[in-house]
Amino acid sequence: MKKLLSIVLAVLMIVSLLSAAALADDIPQPEGGKKFESDWAIRGMLVQIVYEEEGYRVSVNSRNTEEQTGTLWEYSCYYMENSDSLSAVSAFKHKYTIDADGYQELGEYEYEGLLVDGKEVTFTIDENGKLNWQDGIENAGADLEFLNIGRFSGTWRNDAEEVAAEIIWEGLNEERFYYSVYINRGNAQAYTDFIMTGKYNPENGKLECEGTAESHKVTDGIITSENDGEIYDAFFSFTDSGKLLFETDNGIELDYDFMPLSNG
Repeated sequence: MKKLLSIVLAVLMIVSLLSAAALADDIPQPEGGKKFESDWAIRGMLVQIVYEEEGYRVSVNSRNTEEQTGTLWEYSCYYMENSDSLSAVSAFKHKYTIDADGYQELGEYEYEGLLVDGKEVTFTIDENGKLNWQDGIENAGADLEFLNIGRFSGTWRNDAEEVAAEIIWEGLNEERFYYSVYINRGNAQAYTDFIMTGKYNPENGKLECEGTAESHKVTDGIITSENDGEIYDAFFSFTDSGKLLFETDNGIELDYDFMPLSNG
């Protein structure tokens, strides 16, 4: 039951992330707050900031992969123009464990509810473009500086163009700090798999990827494969409509898909 609940919560979080832009159309997002809406990371921690109608939902996920445990903080915030910051009005914290399939099993809340004077929580962006977390409850964000990594995780497809991509943020593993990017182009008879690593460039808003390719052909049920040993580049960015643009040829727009690439 816990695993099923974890899966449901994960799906609901993805739906919320994808629909946030549409919801925001009802109440325009503060111009000054737009720079916060992204994913931010250091090794072993991920901050996700999403605009929802009048405010921002901020989640901070800290994971210990060696012990298979973690901590999740969640905040409801408003943009404060006078301080150019996100200020929380409520806070939630709970521990979790990671099961054999990699799912988070949430424990009881350590605290939850509205914040009081003297326990303020704020998020700011410093002169170097890094996100700072000032936690007045337990000082959990002290000396932490999060880098903007964009928001690319998920599976993206364009069946008409025979292209699919799975993008995974690896930074919750303390030994890694990049996106793993898997691209599949082609059909059941002939296809190419690209295995890449990607880093976000906040100056141009693109996920810049590099890796190798392996081509496959299927003849009478027999697969023949070839790796030419070359290094390939790939670039991804977002369109104004929220589609992921695979910047190749004339550009291919990809839609989000809930199914992992390995199952597709």
